[in-house]
Amino acid sequence: MNGISVRKILAPTDLSEASIYALSYAKAMSDKFDAKLYIYHCITDINSYVGYVPSFPAEQIVNSLREEAIKEIEHIRNRYNIQDAEVVIEVGEAAKSIVEFSKKNGIDIIVMGAHGRSGLERFMFGSVTEKVMRLSEIPVLVVKTPH
Repeated sequence: MNGISVRKILAPTDLSEASIYALSYAKAMSDKFDAKLYIYHCITDINSYVGYVPSFPAEQIVNSLREEAIKEIEHIRNRYNIQDAEVVIEVGEAAKSIVEFSKKNGIDIIVMGAHGRSGLERFMFGSVTEKVMRLSEIPVLVVKTPH
């Protein structure tokens, strides 16, 4: 294990309990390795849905979702004392956006929750964590929420 360096940690969150639990692991790792922590949230691009015709500007929806995410992430940062993390919010397809961000920013490890989606939603869209594991060229630590 010589030569392993963890300088940058990416903690994607869909604001679910599972991703917030994984964020606590990412925070502990960042403290242990004195690494920079990124909290990453991806807003699904509603224009990407085939046949979607917005009845009002999609930009308004995205801006509203961004504002809600900023508030929720700020609450999480305060609750778990994660003030030193950089928050990044982007619009796109979650798994691809996470992997692209990790490549562009020299991320060393991605720390994700195991159960952000369940049931029909998981069947329809697949697991973002599973997709990231397939697409990523760097280690992905999957943190399972205790039952």
